Amino acid sequence: MTRVRHGAVVVGRLQTDRRARHLELLAGTLPVLHGESWVLSHTTAVALLGLPMMRDGSDSIWVNRPPGVGGHRRPQLITRASGLVPDEIVLVDGLRVTSPERTAIDMAREFGFVTGVTITDAVLAMGGRRDLLELELERARRRHGNATARKVVAFADGVVESPGESMMRAMLKAEGCTPTSLQVKIHDRFGRFVARCDFGWLEWGVVGEYDGPQKYLRDRKPGESLSDVIVREKAREADIRDQSLEVVRFCADDLRNPKAAAARVRRLLNQRGLLPTPWTNPAPQMPQVPQDDYPWLPPWKF
Repeated sequence: MTRVRHGAVVVGRLQTDRRARHLELLAGTLPVLHGESWVLSHTTAVALLGLPMMRDGSDSIWVNRPPGVGGHRRPQLITRASGLVPDEIVLVDGLRVTSPERTAIDMAREFGFVTGVTITDAVLAMGGRRDLLELELERARRRHGNATARKVVAFADGVVESPGESMMRAMLKAEGCTPTSLQVKIHDRFGRFVARCDFGWLEWGVVGEYDGPQKYLRDRKPGESLSDVIVREKAREADIRDQSLEVVRFCADDLRNPKAAAARVRRLLNQRGLLPTPWTNPAPQMPQVPQDDYPWLPPWKF
């Protein structure tokens, strides 16, 4: 038996996954939440809504109560007091939870730009509405942290495909070298698809990729070894460079040292120099092949 919180235990050890561990804590906390006016919010809402599980606030359960009740911070339980309207509440497994848009704004106000962007990108990617995010900002325009939340909503983009990409992009923004393009599709001069890169600084002919810890395992095809995936990825990168582009790669270590990552980007941009016009895919051409080389030209002759 392992203690989850005062008065609650689980059989065996605590979960190692951050979301699963937080939900264990929630199960142990629900019996002490009295009344019917509380709504789960912040990091607890993130866990229940399936949004990216950040470290911020994950060691406590977050609850919203109506104004006048008073907020408090106890070991493993944090209460905030603010008004909620019906469209800011959703049901998840029978529990009242702040809506995705309200949760994104709460996380931005509470934990800042990087966490806010990561959650808001994910909300937009799952179908969340930007107009509802903007409505949340207007409903409490004087609330502490709202200026940061406004910057988050203006910057967030649902095309970003992973929490690592979101965090890296937000950190590069904070360091003054924001990618100017996202999800850059690259084709060769014959119009054949080469790659899609996470970030682009196309004014300098540079693209960027965030490699998460599971990238090579995720990209492995049936029957491939890990070394096969790495070789294939190196060939892909060579194909990208063949299109007159340079590649900069990011990984989890860069999230721990974003200043160094930004400095690496700046060095590369300075080496490349600003192009006369931003890089674009070339107009497709027909390959120059022998006349009898099907399928580009008919194999018959008249």
